[in-house]
Formats: sequence, C-alpha cells, structure tokens
Amino acid sequence: MAEQSAEPSGFEGAGAALQSIRDENSWIQQQISGGGLSMEPQAADKAAEVYRCEAEEAESLAGKADRLQQVPGLGAYTSGQQLAAKFGQKASNGSTGAADLLRQFADELRRKASLFEQAKENYQATDEQIAGDLRRGAQ
Repeated sequence: MAEQSAEPSGFEGAGAALQSIRDENSWIQQQISGGGLSMEPQAADKAAEVYRCEAEEAESLAGKADRLQQVPGLGAYTSGQQLAAKFGQKASNGSTGAADLLRQFADELRRKASLFEQAKENYQATDEQIAGDLRRGAQ
C-alpha cells in the first residue's frame, strides 16, 4: 500500500513552496535591515548573478506555460474541447496557474538577488566605517 504524503503536491505544493521562499526572503530582509547580515562583495555579486539568471529562466518557462492556454489538435469533440480548457486553466488561472506561479517565483528570485546586493552594501559600509575608525585611531 502506498503511503500518502502530508506535503501538498502539484500547484498547491508549488504555492506553498513559493510562500516558503517569500518567508525566507522576508527573514533575510529583516537580518539586513537590522545590521545582522552582510556579505563580501564578490560573493554577493556572484550570488545575485545566479539568482537573476534563474529568474530569467523562470520567466522563459512562464512564457511557455502561457502558450499552453491554447492547445490545438485535441479535436472538435466536447471531450477534446474540455481537455483543452483544462490545460488553459492550469496554464494561467489567476495566481495559481503555472505561468503565474512561475512569474511569482521569478519575482522572488530577483528579490533575493537584490537582497544579496543590499547585504554587500552593508559589508562595504561596515568596512568603510572600520577603516575610518582605524585612521582616526592612528592619528
């Protein structure tokens, strides 16, 4: 007998995973705002670049999912038209369709890239402050 997973699956699972990413981004934002997170500039730049590339890929996939709204070749019978309509609904259904979820995911990836850049700015500001303090102490 197969075990049933308590974890949501399909689009519901994707929505839950997306919320988890949003929550993580909010936590990172809080850490940055509170001064508890900074990153070495080169590492932050590399991380931001990776997240921006992944966001572009998610946008590309969203475009492909949009094209699933119109599925030709399923025939003129009612069953074929119903199946095509279901594909269309899954592709773009408000905030829960595949294309919409992928766009939201891309937005969160871009947000994370921006957060890494903010963490870099914190690092640089702290570094400049320490350098200034050392210069004043040496005088």
